[in-house]
Amino acid sequence: MAANQRFSVAHDRYVIDHLNSSNNGKGYCHEGDPENDTHLRERLLWCCLADLTERLIVNAATMKIAPDGKLYQPFCSERHSISVALYRAIEASRLNTLEVELSLQNKFDGQLRRNKLGMQDYTSLSLFVDDVECLLRDLYGESDNQAIDLVRKAVFAIVYEFTNYVRKDLWQEHSNAQDIDYVFGIGLPDGYGISGSDYRRMDRAVLDLTQRAHDVRANPTAFSKYTVSFVDDLYENWRPLSRGTKDSNATPADEIPF
Repeated sequence: MAANQRFSVAHDRYVIDHLNSSNNGKGYCHEGDPENDTHLRERLLWCCLADLTERLIVNAATMKIAPDGKLYQPFCSERHSISVALYRAIEASRLNTLEVELSLQNKFDGQLRRNKLGMQDYTSLSLFVDDVECLLRDLYGESDNQAIDLVRKAVFAIVYEFTNYVRKDLWQEHSNAQDIDYVFGIGLPDGYGISGSDYRRMDRAVLDLTQRAHDVRANPTAFSKYTVSFVDDLYENWRPLSRGTKDSNATPADEIPF
């Protein structure tokens, strides 16, 4: 292996990442495919994106019986569609033009340095996009923050719009968090005030998220690891859940986010 080469292929055709060993065994290089750094990086990107999407989208398909009598769970097409859309967006971005050796010269230390301003930064979708950003910074390095920021925005837009149709609960969770944040000035345009309808949306969002938190705690295996993490944060930091008992005279609009 050359001194400035990051990836190679093991005897079982899985990609070896000589910079980040935690990636080993995640990407597969098919027989006859190129074994250069650029192609192996893309193989790793595809496989890791698919893995992250699998963590976000729980396969809710009912178990079926195969012709041989064995039980199986049908393929989750929603996961695949989201993974493909994300991969193609990244492939078409400026990141794809960066030399692999830049990731060796500008190594990602594993820590994102983004300020989390409100509840919406802790939702399932936001946590998923954080993980995608970590993957991008790992594979492409810290050499072009503007490109990574643009791709992150595209990734969020894609997954937000997809989930509105294929996993409405994830979309609604994030929308509820935005409605709560808005009343506390997060996302409020300069010069705008808070109206009665904004408070009513927040009241509804508080009730929705409280019920969602109870549902997740009652059956955590039915939800993604991102959703469980979000709910854990709610129980630890959000007054309607964290303070144990609720003031009988309080209304949802009296509560505050994180």
